[in-house]
Amino acid sequence: MKTVTHVGVDLHQRFCYLTAVDASGKTVKQSQVINDGAALRAWLRQVPSPRQVVVEASGFWPAFARAVQPEAQLLVMVHPQRMKAIASARLKNDKVDSETLAQLSRADLLPEAWMANERTQQARLLTRLRITLGQQRAKAKNRLQAVLHQEGFLKPVADVFGKTGRVWLAGLALSPAGRMVVEVWLKIVDQMTEAIAAQEKALKEMTKLDPRARWLETVPGIGSYSAMVILAEVGEIERFASKRALASYAGLTPTVRESAGKKKRGSIGHHGSGTLRWILLQVAQVAVRHSPAARAWYLRLKKRKPAQVALIALARKLLTAIWALLRHGVCFDETAFAR
Repeated sequence: MKTVTHVGVDLHQRFCYLTAVDASGKTVKQSQVINDGAALRAWLRQVPSPRQVVVEASGFWPAFARAVQPEAQLLVMVHPQRMKAIASARLKNDKVDSETLAQLSRADLLPEAWMANERTQQARLLTRLRITLGQQRAKAKNRLQAVLHQEGFLKPVADVFGKTGRVWLAGLALSPAGRMVVEVWLKIVDQMTEAIAAQEKALKEMTKLDPRARWLETVPGIGSYSAMVILAEVGEIERFASKRALASYAGLTPTVRESAGKKKRGSIGHHGSGTLRWILLQVAQVAVRHSPAARAWYLRLKKRKPAQVALIALARKLLTAIWALLRHGVCFDETAFAR
């Protein structure tokens, strides 16, 4: 049986540093390579196969994976925050980081991270685009209203971007510069709104093709948009052995510190997927307004906990229901949720 060559990769946007070690830990090859598919594959072919390539999770790992896949018999992605051997090193550079990854791979001590499949990657691109468009539109609206405040006008309506609000904006005696700025921001808001509508239509079509989305849409507060965001962030539900594991991934479990037999629970950890945590809090707010069971549960908890803590707890409870729905392929049961 052939021994495996372990290749550690310190990945950057334009180049990466690779270190290959054999089963005994001896360095076989070590150098910097530009992030070009042909160059990366040529480098890997110079070290014995089979090859296990190890890289830290980053925003552009999918492109790297596609580039080296033909020459990497096994590709492993590791969790950067759990790589204490690298994070706490006194000497830290590309060469040391790549060599550390290779040696940890040889010792089978890698904190592996999940590599999203192609379907999940595509869904994340689309859902995160929709989220970004909403954030940019909100920024544009805030900039426009800041100009109104600077010019000394107080809006008489809740929404200055509706029909009544736009009539009011058109009649304002703004300064020449103020009028120009307002018109530009209005145009940007309209462009963003049009792009958001197109994205939401595309996401709605995606839910029709995915039975998982239809299960999620039975949960109070979840529509086609939020269903696709949840599916994109969760990925394959089978990777979560328990509902607590999924809640931890979403950063909705409290931090626990235990020492000398004393245990102390703190606030939520804010680790894991911030996008999943954000959408679940949005879902929880809607569920409180539209689901009798969710509202009753929230109000009971709110009597002894702050409102935000109760909302976070409801988001976690809804997420555990989502775990059950996706694991067992069933629809939401409000009676069971109330129990």
